[in-house]
Amino acid sequence: MSTSGTSTFNATRDQIILASLRKLQAISATETAVNPTLISNCAFQLNALVKSLNATGLHIWTEEEATIFLQPSQVSYTIGGTTTDNITGNFTQTTLLAAAASGASSISVASATGFGASFFVGVALANGNISWSTQVGAASGSTVTLAAGLTGAANAGAAVYVYQSQIVRPLRVVSARRFNIPSSIDTMMTPFARIDYRNMPNKNDPGEPTQFFYDPRGGANNQGVFFVWPAPATVNDAVKMTWWRPIQDFTTAGNNPDLPNEWIDALIWNLARKLWAEFPISQVLKQTIDEEAAASLDNVAGWDREPESYLFGFDATMV
Repeated sequence: MSTSGTSTFNATRDQIILASLRKLQAISATETAVNPTLISNCAFQLNALVKSLNATGLHIWTEEEATIFLQPSQVSYTIGGTTTDNITGNFTQTTLLAAAASGASSISVASATGFGASFFVGVALANGNISWSTQVGAASGSTVTLAAGLTGAANAGAAVYVYQSQIVRPLRVVSARRFNIPSSIDTMMTPFARIDYRNMPNKNDPGEPTQFFYDPRGGANNQGVFFVWPAPATVNDAVKMTWWRPIQDFTTAGNNPDLPNEWIDALIWNLARKLWAEFPISQVLKQTIDEEAAASLDNVAGWDREPESYLFGFDATMV
């Protein structure tokens, strides 16, 4: 006897829905053909359930890293949706092989690795700003063509940044570090509370950013706003941040959950728990579903916590 050698079990949206309907005894154990309207209604409730998980604080599986490219004197950066600011999970850095004039629509780079059609390209200018555009077509040797000309002249050896896509609106920014690009040194930044940031009298004073405030906004708005203080003085600093990504929706029958597969049982039972009011079930079955839903959620809630250190200190004022 041998094991399978695999551990990739997963479930689709409709498999989760059918399993929940079986728990409710709304369909038989062998039934697979279900009314499309019923599937649609259950899919709506499943998405509502998954969205509610965004508020639980159980985000170890959606915690990601991103970089915000700062511009001199700019204190706020819009994240998500259609934004003119530049925030990405991964980027490649190279340099200019030759100086480029203001308005130039092509540049020569030391390495074309990481470039691609429609990628975002930023060039550090001699005036201290970064000129951003998108790439047109593939690189030709060391030459990269830009959709928009440079907004200023750039010197040979100037930094060039390229990345493929922007990040979505973070639910929360849990930490941020000022990243000095020339030295590759991270310096921890301190988070502002909303009122503390709003009460700052000198938001536009230039310097090295040491604090930040993130306003997720949300609702119908698919953009958040990240504020830094003091205002950046140069393009030599960026912000690296750790952020919570929203859990992705179920949009088709074959979608897998945007969750670890350890969550499948909890999704099945908790979907049944959300649906029981729409089906004429007995009080005994309702109680069973409630208990199983709570137990399955408790199992994954305890497991999906990142181990962290606890630090203790001596308070001399208490002596």
